[in-house]
Amino acid sequence: MTLSPRHITSLAWTIAFAFFSSCQQHLAVSKNEYKQYAVDNQTAEDSSIVKYYLPYKAKMQAEMSKVIGQTAQALTKPSDPETLMGNYFADAMLTEGLKKDPTIQFTLSTKGGLRTTFPEGDITVSNVFELMPFENEMVTLKLSGENVQQVIDFIVKKEGEPISGMRMKIRDGVAYDVTIAGEPFDKTKTYNLLTYDYLADGGDDLECLRHPIERKEINKKVREALLDNINDLTRQGKKITAQLDGRIVIIKE
Repeated sequence: MTLSPRHITSLAWTIAFAFFSSCQQHLAVSKNEYKQYAVDNQTAEDSSIVKYYLPYKAKMQAEMSKVIGQTAQALTKPSDPETLMGNYFADAMLTEGLKKDPTIQFTLSTKGGLRTTFPEGDITVSNVFELMPFENEMVTLKLSGENVQQVIDFIVKKEGEPISGMRMKIRDGVAYDVTIAGEPFDKTKTYNLLTYDYLADGGDDLECLRHPIERKEINKKVREALLDNINDLTRQGKKITAQLDGRIVIIKE
């Protein structure tokens, strides 16, 4: 038997999970050496490595396969201005973010950052990891009205992105009737945006977020927020739901 790329990926996740779940020591790097090894279909299996990681793999698979909630319907993400997956993701971020910072007014994500959809029915820990496989941390940004206008222009250019707490209509490449936290957008005011560090650092062409008036760390990963949101819904006997509510409408005439 050989180690295929899939085996390597599984091994990497397993080792990461092993450290995440069981490492209690604080270690410091005292020496650093680098050597590159080629891994392909000709690479023979190392039984000692397999024997080492199999218990961790079994533990990881048991944890990842835990059902933590249920969807009322499949949360999809077609290439539309608004999607069920995008709306749920943005709303969940806002709900969990407000627990940490009640001054948050709206949230922003990107379609490309949501790596999968939720099927109808049981949702597992693995589904959440697949949706957000990155270690992104939530952050709040205090933005000037001019910065917010740049965010609005970005959403228009992308023909919609996952948002919560903000609504707009778009016609001929221009946004209008824009509201934030239920109030008309005012370019002379400042606003508090919740997003995650990758976007706040300018990722996905969001250079306008790199220089906010103020930046505060939430100290919570996006994935943790999603898990908390789903667990809360389940404890309340509720299902994971989302709806298309017209938060972004593109008018074509």
